[in-house]
Amino acid sequence: MSRFIDLKCDFGFKYCLSDEIVMKSFLNAILEGETDRITSVKFENSEEPGETREQRGVTFDLLCTTDKGETVLIEMQNSTQRYFRTRSMFYVYNLMRKQITRGFKWDKMEHDISQIFGIFIMGEKTGYLAKAVTRTSVYDRDELLEFWDRNHNFYVSLPHFQFNKENITIKDIWLYLFKDLGTMDRIDPSVYERADEGLLRLLEKANIAALSEEDYNLYEASMKALEDEMDMEKHGYELGKEEGMKEGMQQGMQQGIQQEAFRYAKEMKKQGIPIDVIENLTHLPQSEIEKL
Repeated sequence: MSRFIDLKCDFGFKYCLSDEIVMKSFLNAILEGETDRITSVKFENSEEPGETREQRGVTFDLLCTTDKGETVLIEMQNSTQRYFRTRSMFYVYNLMRKQITRGFKWDKMEHDISQIFGIFIMGEKTGYLAKAVTRTSVYDRDELLEFWDRNHNFYVSLPHFQFNKENITIKDIWLYLFKDLGTMDRIDPSVYERADEGLLRLLEKANIAALSEEDYNLYEASMKALEDEMDMEKHGYELGKEEGMKEGMQQGMQQGIQQEAFRYAKEMKKQGIPIDVIENLTHLPQSEIEKL
């Protein structure tokens, strides 16, 4: 068993990164070259309701503001999700809406909105990511020049990352720990040689032996939910494949995944896992989960 918390599970991700010193290290590593060095971070409310009852709201994994007023959202996505790029942009546009009040008049605008950075960490391979870090922005497609600089997104594909302890950077260490910390019984010495204050604090927080009994139980439940999520995706794909032979592969796969989502949601609810966590893992409506 690993000595350290797995950062890919919901508890591990939020428990370890909801710390200003840890988060500063992470953001300065990922955003290096994109903005000035971040000296302070303020965590924000991660829930952004819709403007009307009919309008879909957003619950971010982690949301913070830098000392320069930049907004950064960080999402951990373990299972392969259809149209995740669309979902990520929906999150970004909700943050833009938050900066612009109702009744706003564009001709009265004195300053542009602050920059919004989206960091989306992917635990599984996806067809549209072919390297460890993919950076996106809004470009003039003919001139290949940046057309608008208010939003930069970073898609981190952990399966594509390979750790090489020669000439490692802080960014390398962060990707290494995100990918493998939950399976380690020891940390490569090169990590300690290069680690900054935030990384050392992370390794201290991520020590399972240091968790309180309550936090350990929460971690165990979160890891079980993560395992169920991955198992659900695997079984859902298999069921979907069978259905696809009758009604078309894509339709059957989606139906199979939904069936498994309900089954696992029911099991997680029996285990006492909070409904908002189940909703985040299975992507089922809260109203449907409450009926189970």
